[in-house]
Amino acid sequence: MSPMRSLTSALAPALIAAAGLAACATPTEHPTLSQAVVEARGHRNATAQATCGPLASPVSVAFPFGQAKLNELTAPALDSAAQMLACHAQAAAVVVGQADVHGTAQEQAALATARAQVVADDLKRRGVAPARLQTQIQGAAPTGDDSRLVILAEGRRW
Repeated sequence: MSPMRSLTSALAPALIAAAGLAACATPTEHPTLSQAVVEARGHRNATAQATCGPLASPVSVAFPFGQAKLNELTAPALDSAAQMLACHAQAAAVVVGQADVHGTAQEQAALATARAQVVADDLKRRGVAPARLQTQIQGAAPTGDDSRLVILAEGRRW
């Protein structure tokens, strides 16, 4: 057997044993976190309540003339309403469907109902409990306060 081979075969068990003991001999120290990491973790764990403002009634969801379909123009208002309702878990919402001034009374009532319902359905999809939502059509909109958000599902005025 060559001298190099005998040295390798003799050292191999010793290195394996030393490696196994080295892990047990001294506890591993964890490095300290930088201030930037600590701050980033703090922001990640912050609750949404910190950014909640007051209920801002009414929220206006403007629909195109004669339509009751949501589109990219209705999204910001619905985002705002959903965020306010998420922040104020005890608050209810009244969705007031309004119609355009054209058509018969029946057509206006159907359009107002459809607009109120599509807004309520979108808020339900976003996690608002159905028991917190009330819909009504036309008439005078109720006033909002700390316990109620008013959402107007209305036609654009231009």
